[in-house]
Amino acid sequence: MIVATVMTSPVQRSTLLFILGVWCGASVFMWFVATRNFAVARALQETPASGFEQITAPLDAEAVRLATRHQASEVNRLFFDGWGLVQIPIALIAFALAWRADTGRTLLVLVGLMLLIVAALQFYVVPETIRLGRILDFIPRDPTPPEDAPFWRLHHTYTSLDMLKFVLGLVSAGILARGARP
Repeated sequence: MIVATVMTSPVQRSTLLFILGVWCGASVFMWFVATRNFAVARALQETPASGFEQITAPLDAEAVRLATRHQASEVNRLFFDGWGLVQIPIALIAFALAWRADTGRTLLVLVGLMLLIVAALQFYVVPETIRLGRILDFIPRDPTPPEDAPFWRLHHTYTSLDMLKFVLGLVSAGILARGARP
């Protein structure tokens, strides 16, 4: 039994390093997608395709802006909720590999923190941000609605925690790549 654990440890470490790399890379991709969705909505408003322009001709510019931003928001909501559902098993697998690969307490704590961040985001921050965002999509912003401040707090919380998760992933990957057992 001890021989099998020692023999599989390099494979488990390599698998964990691969998973951390994919996880961090996919996080960067999600940041790109979220920002690009709103850029596409803006581009549709500024230089619409002829078919889009014909369909939206009866609408004023504000209605077109609200509709395109709403669509971008819905795509982001779908992607972030889906990404959270994908991250949970990734985090559980990474934690299990860190546990079984005898990687040391530091790495186990780092990956455990990543798992906790993903759980907090998926089970509280994302659903509440989605709920508030849908309320805010079509209501006037003057005066500022009461949902605005908590929405932006959650948005900034998501961004900060996701960046922290990313940094923890990079640090974890660095520890594994060095081959050290802290």
